[in-house]
Amino acid sequence: MKLGILRKYVKTKNWICRKVSNFITKFITTSFKWFFSTQPEEKDEDDPAKKLLNSMRITAKCRFNASVRLMRASKYSFLTTTILSLGLIFIPLYQNSGLPIPYSTQVLSMLQIFLAVAVLVYSVVNATAKYDLRAQSLDNCGISIKKLIRKLRNEISESKDSGVSLNLEEYHEIYHVISSEPENHTRVDHLFAVLDTPSDFDITGVKRLFIYIKSYSMYLASYVIPTSMMFFEILFILDMLKITTCFSDVFSIPAG
Repeated sequence: MKLGILRKYVKTKNWICRKVSNFITKFITTSFKWFFSTQPEEKDEDDPAKKLLNSMRITAKCRFNASVRLMRASKYSFLTTTILSLGLIFIPLYQNSGLPIPYSTQVLSMLQIFLAVAVLVYSVVNATAKYDLRAQSLDNCGISIKKLIRKLRNEISESKDSGVSLNLEEYHEIYHVISSEPENHTRVDHLFAVLDTPSDFDITGVKRLFIYIKSYSMYLASYVIPTSMMFFEILFILDMLKITTCFSDVFSIPAG
């Protein structure tokens, strides 16, 4: 009796140990795979129609991302020009007010010339870059690809019911014409599309974090210079108002 109970206890204990060991092994394997993203990054699709559908969907996402990027660049360039222009107006007005200013007339004239050139440069950049037109063109491209996707999905559904094969060459040709009309999207637009579509790109762990940091670094790089210029102007005006003393040592005239 006791021997049977002991055997049953040992058998149950061994079963529990195997279950725990299997769970730990599976957990470690899964965690390692997720952390280092060792699985295939892109979803493998054998059906040519679905492969074309996925390609069009990613391209549409990239074009929409590019459109948003250019619209934000346009608005930020306009904001930069506005802030620099306001500073260009405020400095001579405050200079003529008769209130004490911790900087010499030469320093204020130098800053006014710098702001005037900066406003001129940004105005020319906005005029020649044509952000709004480019953004609208990319947005229209994305909308056209979306329409083509819906049409292809309907054709795939109907072909399954009727058994008639699809003419994918026609869709490839239309897709090529639509995607070639505007300018191409950039690398950063594609990186954001990859991050936004986990169903198509299975990227996890450290690799996903690296792509996330890389994409935002590339995206924000173009905002560094205009932001620095606006920040400099604001700090200089605060120095003029004697609220801060950030550039007092830099622009002050040494005694003697």
